[in-house]
Amino acid sequence: MNDQRKFWNERFGREGYFYGTTANCYLASHIDTLLPQQTILFLGEGEGRNAVYALERGHTVTALDAAEIGLAKTAMLAQSKGLELSLIHTDLEFWNPTQQYDAIMCSFLHLYEPLRSEVFAKALKQLNEGGIFVGEFFSIHQFSKTTGGPKDLNLLYAADQLSAILQTMPCEILELCEMDTQLNEGLVHNGLASVVRLKVQKQ
Repeated sequence: MNDQRKFWNERFGREGYFYGTTANCYLASHIDTLLPQQTILFLGEGEGRNAVYALERGHTVTALDAAEIGLAKTAMLAQSKGLELSLIHTDLEFWNPTQQYDAIMCSFLHLYEPLRSEVFAKALKQLNEGGIFVGEFFSIHQFSKTTGGPKDLNLLYAADQLSAILQTMPCEILELCEMDTQLNEGLVHNGLASVVRLKVQKQ
């Protein structure tokens, strides 16, 4: 078991839902604007809060994560509401996507380069034309805050860095900003946090 998989399995192996069962507010706001019955993939979905929110709104959902305990909790959360979804158990380093989606979303996905750029490129490739990629990430200014996030600057995000990555890809940036926001997500994402928010559309 690699170190990251072990870390997340230990975190998700605690009693209850570490990040709660309420969807990330930024992702939820975009899920709410989608056309009915869209196909959505959630990357690094963890315990399933975003995926289940989308299921409850009638979308066809797939959740991907490297931590099998997180995916098991995702399935349990969906089942508790009488819903079903597809699960992909893989590390993003080895993700070999075969399906097209109307939307791909993630919240607080911690990736080093060059894997970060590779995952963005794969995600855009797997979107249907006109599909959207939406993500909220901890910014480099989160490093000094106490509301969660990695303590490694290489895992944090900056808007200009994302812009440089996306300039070479077939997409239009609809939103890209750094901002402070109030989080209320489970045990540790509580209070003022610094984030980068991104929405792009495949061209």
